[in-house]
Amino acid sequence: MKHVLFLLLALMVGPLLLAQENESQLPDTSLFEACRHIEGNDMLPYRLYRSQKADMITEALPLVIFLHGAGERGNDNCVQLKHCIKYFLDDTVTCRYPFLLMVPQCPNDRRWVNTDWSLPEHMMDSIPTTELRGVMAVLDSLVDARAVDSTQVYICGISMGGFGTWDALQRWPEKFAAAIAICGGGDPACAEAIKDIPVYVFHGLLDGVVMPWRSIQMYEALQEVGNKEAVLVTYPELGHGCWDEAFSTKGLFEWMFGKKRVVSSDLRD
Repeated sequence: MKHVLFLLLALMVGPLLLAQENESQLPDTSLFEACRHIEGNDMLPYRLYRSQKADMITEALPLVIFLHGAGERGNDNCVQLKHCIKYFLDDTVTCRYPFLLMVPQCPNDRRWVNTDWSLPEHMMDSIPTTELRGVMAVLDSLVDARAVDSTQVYICGISMGGFGTWDALQRWPEKFAAAIAICGGGDPACAEAIKDIPVYVFHGLLDGVVMPWRSIQMYEALQEVGNKEAVLVTYPELGHGCWDEAFSTKGLFEWMFGKKRVVSSDLRD
């Protein structure tokens, strides 16, 4: 009987400990404003974070959009903060750079891009997903409210979010100053659209979820169209979850925040 009670207790405590362990991986959610974008019957939860340096700034701020991976889908508006967000909260970043961070959450059973992640390549659909359109609608609203500097909008993503990053760049290249794409993939036929956008590309060569070729392919496509500011980093000993190594890259945030989109009025003959 004691053994049975012990087993029942273990079954009850096990999930609780797992939940606590997963929760402990999340940053302090009180640092983020909880928001929702609603359009018709579709709802996109997202979180907004304002860096400590931004508290001293009154003008429009740079914006970073972070697209999470498949494991963080849902509607709790919390779990999408699980991976990589801690790097933006580090004192060396939040106290140095003024910025807003937007972290949307893709609903269950949806994707930023409707494609099979295991394929060696895919063609970009004629229309974006509802979820990615929602992300862009939030971006536009922040720009229209003059909360965001439209010349300093950056997008980054991991895994499913890496695919979303490439897709957003290809569809709306005029929106972004730079991007970080980690273990994702895009349509190399659309590389011409982003030939002027600096992109930092990361992938683990032991990735068994998304072929490393997807990132290499996009980098090579950018090289072919004359993109001189694309950077490719591969990790021979890492698999799919290489994002911690990627976000630990020395000078990555300095590189990103140092980029500014050139608008037509800035050009001189």
